Amino acid sequence: MKTIHLLKKLERLPLFTGNDVSKIINKSPEYVKTLLYRLNKQNFIKRIEKGKYTVYEDPMLFSSHIITPSYFSLWTAFRFYNMTQQQPFGIFVISAINKKKLKFQNTEIMFFKTKHMFGYKKERYADFDIFIAEKEKAVIDALLFKIPIQDIIYALESEELNFEKLAEYAKKTNNSSLIKRLGYILQSKKEKNYGLKALDNNYIPLDYLNKKKGKKDSAWKLIINTEI
Repeated sequence: MKTIHLLKKLERLPLFTGNDVSKIINKSPEYVKTLLYRLNKQNFIKRIEKGKYTVYEDPMLFSSHIITPSYFSLWTAFRFYNMTQQQPFGIFVISAINKKKLKFQNTEIMFFKTKHMFGYKKERYADFDIFIAEKEKAVIDALLFKIPIQDIIYALESEELNFEKLAEYAKKTNNSSLIKRLGYILQSKKEKNYGLKALDNNYIPLDYLNKKKGKKDSAWKLIINTEI
């Protein structure tokens, strides 16, 4: 098969392996390995990591396919949904297993392990399916992985958020600290707690990145160490 015909077929895949190429050209693994090396050297394909390649420049196309299951979240999801003014410095992927970060071209792809593999969906992006957190789960992940609280407060201004679903997702984590922080912010900003309440009597700081100094909120068992 001519290179141009092979590349046309590979364009249908966001990410491919040697096995994928073997099925297309019906050649031995040794032949395919040499072919992939040559195509990569000629810059017809790009190496993502050992055994995984793409013909594309945009890591958003394939990063949620590197591990299965996995999905975009944190600042990547916030940017996708226009829930942040920041431009993320890399790609943020949530998965069920540990994985070291990758560098593709000049972009870092960072992986975060969670046991809370729910609240994500397929979205169409540049003619491919990607997996990405729902808006509500992106907020929950942001609290779980402790991104700056002010970024989370900004994200909560999104008019498209379903706050009932957000509260249900918070309860589903069974994370008492997350529930306290989210409940307090929603009560302060929306004047409604959406069924959330403090699950224990331990006082924790509202902002996990600030000092434990401030007025105590007895209802939410929080040390209010930042402005809402």
